[in-house]
Amino acid sequence: MKRSLFISVLLFLIIGSGAAYEFHMPVSIQATISPSVLMPGDEAVMALELENGAEASGAAVTTGAGGPGMSAPGISGPPSSTQSSTPINETRLKGSGTIRILTPDYKYVGMIGAGDKVLLYYKIKAEGNISGGTYLMDFSILGGYDTATITRQIPVKVDSATISISRADASTKTAINLNVANPRENTLNAVTIIPSATGLIFSPDQYYIGTMDPDEVFTISFLVNSEIQGKSFKGPVNLTITSQFKNGDNWHNSGAFITSYDLPQDDSKRSSYLLPTSVAVLILLASGFYMYRRKKIRPAVPAPAGMHQNQPDLVRIK
Repeated sequence: MKRSLFISVLLFLIIGSGAAYEFHMPVSIQATISPSVLMPGDEAVMALELENGAEASGAAVTTGAGGPGMSAPGISGPPSSTQSSTPINETRLKGSGTIRILTPDYKYVGMIGAGDKVLLYYKIKAEGNISGGTYLMDFSILGGYDTATITRQIPVKVDSATISISRADASTKTAINLNVANPRENTLNAVTIIPSATGLIFSPDQYYIGTMDPDEVFTISFLVNSEIQGKSFKGPVNLTITSQFKNGDNWHNSGAFITSYDLPQDDSKRSSYLLPTSVAVLILLASGFYMYRRKKIRPAVPAPAGMHQNQPDLVRIK
């Protein structure tokens, strides 16, 4: 009887030791978004890195009759302090109304060992009418042996700015120069500048820049020629210049930049018209100068017969 009572008390203490085990969820969360700044209508991929820092923090603790770090043999249950893996039961990501979550939440992710990492991916989409700014997405993890919940707010940036185009300087007789800038906080890819105008052809017909980092500026040039050789234009011609680029995997077109271009005149024709006029002006100036000199200086009048040669000549001055 006494032996049975002793075994019952010992078993109670052992079971109590296992039930008193405390295990929290020391999971850190790092989020990255590609593209890092969305435009209205963009889709992006959010990568969430979950890391178990239990080993570094010593969060796994056992208490009971055996003392810290001790567990009774033959009893299954949560791991000891030397086995600090933690289970992830579920993750949840909530949208913000104008940002939708396209990927369903994760369930039964599994165990994360001490110092190990797990990557989860969510696809999100910004609505076409979204305003620029920073939006906070609620992300939560349910896990741990004590069914703990960790909640974090993940910022998502939205900016509607596109490629900026402006005139670089006064155009030459055969080319137009442009400044192309990326005013966004993130890198853009496959940037292409496309000019168009009625009656004109451009070389190249499209200018491929490629990757543009934030605040980067390129100066480019297009050669301009008449579409019909020998055809003349009167007055300036309107040019429409647009850009095409990728923000992440999303294609975009910028608004049109409109400027004017004055077609150069044919210098050979100009010189043929100016040459006779210049010659005529020179002839008129020369003849006028000759007449002026002739009128100003007259020859001396010969002396009358019989006058002594030593007398001064008489000059009539009008």
